[in-house]
Amino acid sequence: MHEVTSRKDRKPTRRFIIGKPASQPAHLQEVDLEALGAELAQRQEKIAAQTVDGAPAAPMAFKAMRDPDSQKIHTLQVELTDAHADELRTRHGEALIIEEDHDLEMFTLSPGIDAFEMSMARELSTQSDELKVTLKVVDENDTPLPKVQVDLAGDLWSDRQVTNTQGKVTLKLFGETLDSLTQLRLKPANGYWSRVIKAPSLAAQNNVVRLTALPVSLEGPQANMWGNETIGNVAMPQGERVRVAVIDSGFADGHPDVVAAGGRGFAEDGDPEEDWKTDDSGHGTHVTGTIGALNNAIGMRGVADKVDIFALRVFPGASISKLMAAIDTAIQLQVDIVNMSLGGPNPSTLLQQRMQAARQAGILLVAAAGNNAGPVMYPAAYPEVMAVAAIGKLGTFPEDSFHARHITPQVSADGTYFAAGFTCRGPEINVCGPGVAIISTVPGDAYVSNDGTSMASPHIAGVAAVLLAQNPQIQAMPRSDARSQSLFQAVLDAAHPLGLPADFEGSGLPLLTGNAPPMPQPGEGEIPSKPPMDGLDTVADLIQKALDAAKLIREQA
Repeated sequence: MHEVTSRKDRKPTRRFIIGKPASQPAHLQEVDLEALGAELAQRQEKIAAQTVDGAPAAPMAFKAMRDPDSQKIHTLQVELTDAHADELRTRHGEALIIEEDHDLEMFTLSPGIDAFEMSMARELSTQSDELKVTLKVVDENDTPLPKVQVDLAGDLWSDRQVTNTQGKVTLKLFGETLDSLTQLRLKPANGYWSRVIKAPSLAAQNNVVRLTALPVSLEGPQANMWGNETIGNVAMPQGERVRVAVIDSGFADGHPDVVAAGGRGFAEDGDPEEDWKTDDSGHGTHVTGTIGALNNAIGMRGVADKVDIFALRVFPGASISKLMAAIDTAIQLQVDIVNMSLGGPNPSTLLQQRMQAARQAGILLVAAAGNNAGPVMYPAAYPEVMAVAAIGKLGTFPEDSFHARHITPQVSADGTYFAAGFTCRGPEINVCGPGVAIISTVPGDAYVSNDGTSMASPHIAGVAAVLLAQNPQIQAMPRSDARSQSLFQAVLDAAHPLGLPADFEGSGLPLLTGNAPPMPQPGEGEIPSKPPMDGLDTVADLIQKALDAAKLIREQA
């Protein structure tokens, strides 16, 4: 029989992740996650068996996440009321970690994605106030361009429309005149540069706007992207292929210029063996192309030309628990490098523990710093993760494109590069990478130019893949933290300072050469301490340095 309840009796719930601290408090009894999981699962089943106003209650989320090696539960992902979460905290105290399962975001800035603010309500306007403007968008050969997002703004109003198959669009603005228009923006679906025209001189009808094609296409020849050219188009040596996981929005399976070796989806009700082959946003495919687009006669090439890429799809609906599950899969796949062009502002002890587990499995973790021009986001802010900031290069995009808005006064010593205006910055930054006007693959056998630390991070993941292939000594190391740290250090050693503030570039921009880098020596390259140390940590660090120095003196005597 089903217990009948009212919707009014249902308490609001939130998603939580539950696990144990890495160090068990000595004065508390250790929590048995298997037993706690069984308790929570039984509770969720009871709630799901209820009916609400005669209809079955919506099932509440529950999932036990297990370590890939030991198969022991390390985290429980569960939907709870705040009262139940507080009851668990009271019962177990510091022996249990209970955190909210926060959502994560992509770190990309698609040109023109932001809308104009409308400062005048439609109700205050009349039909006599309406300004109607028609225009046609074409390419350099006067071919109409469909699916171009067109924004037109004035002093009081704005409108956004998309061109039809004839490249035409009609925009309606209230309370505006042709003389009060302030900006016209055009964002093509793919294949062309975006465009911004300030104070556009428009007629009421028969306006024509031209867009310039990107310097890359499936027709060939293969184009050389500025990021690759700057980092170094180095062919990877023959040998064991490097395995890279891309935790993102999936992969557009079938693009002729980039392939994936496999993947997994983490949607709640999807097919994990098939979902990864779909990429609704194009973000994951763009990232994948930057890392490993094929070195062929068409399109572009990725930074690393001999890699096996695994697409681990966590978007849409990415969260900390999905990222943890993807990290577990990366460990299971025995990948060498993980790219994470995603994150959020909320730290998580349980997520950091999975980052530590990945490092112990010999995996280098690379993550985008974030795009809100503030402090470095998580997971990039963890010391276990290589945090990547974004730079741009002057002269690599049209001056009237959206990319120009990211230029800042923070310019490199030679005046060539600039710190991207959107990039997160801080002492956690390890290196910087190309992240403005980055052309790469997207679904539909096409190419798009995007901005973001999402674009910078895969450049560095690609650099790490090349360095690993160049250094068989690291590849041959047992899968442990020493292996991942050796590769971490190899990337830092390849970095060249640009003359930007350290908060924007870390050690600098890693550059590739055809020569194998020197093998890091034992004892070198401990993980840089990203957050400032407190007083006790500082004292301990000084003591350790003194002991190390004394040991060295004795050995040399």
